[in-house]
Formats: sequence, C-alpha cells, structure tokens
Amino acid sequence: MSLTRQKLTLIGIFALFFGPLILVMLMRSSWWQYQPATLKNQGHLVQPPVQLALDQDKVQETEGKWIILHVLEQPCGQGCVEHVTALRQIHRASGRERDHLAIILLSPDDAESGLWTRLESIYPEYTLVTDSGSAALETLTAVNTEVAATTGDTGPIHTYVLDPRLNVILAYGTNTTANAIHKDLKRLLKWSDQEKTR
Repeated sequence: MSLTRQKLTLIGIFALFFGPLILVMLMRSSWWQYQPATLKNQGHLVQPPVQLALDQDKVQETEGKWIILHVLEQPCGQGCVEHVTALRQIHRASGRERDHLAIILLSPDDAESGLWTRLESIYPEYTLVTDSGSAALETLTAVNTEVAATTGDTGPIHTYVLDPRLNVILAYGTNTTANAIHKDLKRLLKWSDQEKTR
C-alpha cells in the first residue's frame, strides 16, 4: 500500500514540474495550431492586407516599424486635436517597444496652414505626411468601404495600424479608444518579437 502511495507521489511531483514545461514546448511548436473561435482584435481586421503607397522620403525614418496612421480631418478642429493627442499617449505607453512603433499623421495637399506646427507642438515624435495626388487616401477609402461591407459598421474610420511593410492590417472607427488600439499593438509587437527570435 505504501509503495503505491510513493509511486503516486512521484508521478504527482513529475507532473507538477515537467507538465507545464511540456505544455509550453508543445504550444511553441508547429504541432499545436490553436485558432480561437473569435478574434480578440479591437479594430477591424483588413483581409487581405492592403499596401499603402506613401512618400518614401517622408516615411524613411519609420522603416521597419509598426505604424499607427491617422488621417487628419479637414479642418482639424478640437475633436481632431484630442484624437491626435490620444495617439501620443499610445506611443508613450509602449515603453521599450516605442522604438518599434511610429505615428504617421496623413493630410491631403490642401491642409490648413499652421496645422503641422500646431501638431508638432503636441508631440514632436509625429511623422507628418502630405498625400500628394491623394493615392493613399483613395486606398484608405477603399479599405473603409470593404470594412463597412464585411462588418456592417458604416461609421467613419480615421486610424489604421500598418505593419513594417506598410500593409494596412487593422482599421479603427472614431469611437475606438486609445486604450483599445494600444491593446492590439501590444499583441502585435509581442508577436513580432517572437517571430524575430525564431
């Protein structure tokens, strides 16, 4: 009887110490392909991702980084400025991942005078890009139309997440909070770091 109890104790200790290790190894291997029933994204997933054509001279400093792209309303009133200020908080809250994240503010050719100066005074880390020829804005309009068709959400969309290759992968309505965008970015940056270490 005592021998059986000793065996059970040994098996319990083995399971306690080696069980979690085996589980982690399985989860990180290609054998375990877990797909959640529902997506955890706070934003609308753009499928397939759409590449955005931006002025390469302007976005050179963002090369290799994940990007929050915000299309500025024209004119950029108080609500627009508040939204841009909230994006600053996402960048600051990213901590050590901040170096892998950039914020681009996109404006059409006819942006109001003095707008750039006003926005740079809010946060000098913004990359300010003017969409000459409106190619990027037309692409984003097509993304918005596709999102509305697939989700039924016809509200305005001004904020997007782009991968380091300038593919639009997530789109956010104007009612999305900065905290929700930050949650998605945390997951993307963590996943991106894991891919780099493989």
